[in-house]
Order: sequence, then structure tokens, then C-alpha cells
Amino acid sequence: TPHDIFFMPGLTGVFYSPKAANDPFFGGGVQLAPFHWSHNNDHFGPSQGAFYLEAAILQSPSQKSSLAIYDLGYSLSLERNSSRNWLIPYFGTNVGGTASSDLPNTGFVYPFAGVHLLWHQNLVVNAEGGYHFPFEYIDQLRGPRAQITARFSLW
Repeated sequence: TPHDIFFMPGLTGVFYSPKAANDPFFGGGVQLAPFHWSHNNDHFGPSQGAFYLEAAILQSPSQKSSLAIYDLGYSLSLERNSSRNWLIPYFGTNVGGTASSDLPNTGFVYPFAGVHLLWHQNLVVNAEGGYHFPFEYIDQLRGPRAQITARFSLW
């Protein structure tokens, strides 16, 4: 059955390792998916997808200040008609910005691939990884990024 879910909030854990930092950043944040869907059928297009915005605060042992990441993005499953609720592969892209008093602030794009560890209309758990490409200060701020997210819906 198709499911369209509106305003699905979530929590996220983030790992980010910019090239200029001696140690990686770890932290957590919040996510809101204004539109999230699952249409498991034979029609053209991905069976699962979401549009979302998120914000996270990260810390690194070698930096004095925190790093804030804020972005908006989308994810689309690679399968058209998934017959299961677990281990569904997906891809997506985020666009956003960073803010820190220790590192330069700039916009970025973050393409990623991931897997829906669990997809249910009331709970979605994702694990993903990709590469953080800044628009400026490329040699300082580029680096791998990964996150795990749990979104939930009460209706």
C-alpha cells in the first residue's frame, strides 16, 4: 500500500572528517522530513523517497569550538518495487552550510549512498556515507561524512 507521510521528525548522529582538522568531528542533530513516501509498485520511479532539512552540532577533540552543519536534501531508493522493509539501498544529495569559529564557513554539497536499515510507515532508520565537497576552502574542508538517522511518525 502506498504511504505518504508529512512532517516526519528525526534524530541524527553525524561523523565528519575535514582534511584541515587533526581529529574528526562527531555529533548529533535533528531532522525534519516535510514529505516522505513509500510507493511499492511497478510504476516508474523509486519506491521510497524523502525531502528533508537538518541541523547538527559536532565536536572534535582537537578544536576549541563546535562545528554546526545545516542542510537540506533528498533521498531516493534504488529499487522500484521493494518487497521488504529492511536493507533498501538509496542515494541522495544535501546542500547546505557550515559554521565554526575555528574553521572557515562555507556552503557545500554532500552526495551520498545509504541503506534504509528499517523502513516502516512509523519508523525509518537510515545509515549513509558520502563525501563533503565545500564550495570554498576545498583543501581544508573536503572530507568523508557519514550519518545514521532515525525518523518517526505518530500517525
